[in-house]
Amino acid sequence: MDGDIRKSDRGGNTAYLNIGAWYEEATGQIHLTLPRSGWFHTTVNAQAGSIRCHKNLYDKLARALREAGVPAPPEADPEES
Repeated sequence: MDGDIRKSDRGGNTAYLNIGAWYEEATGQIHLTLPRSGWFHTTVNAQAGSIRCHKNLYDKLARALREAGVPAPPEADPEES
């Protein structure tokens, strides 16, 4: 995969993925891709009932995007968690 996927230098069961992530404001989706894989592209959202809903992962990815200084969903309201 030339850098997108690699086994941990320590061995074991861990693999490291060099993902690309971006927020699509129009749909509320966060996209994840392995840029050089040619096959890995998926989305995650926080919309209850959606097959792509995973609120915990969505919130963590949103935080990572905010910390990177790129467009991201607004910070989750703690009252809604």
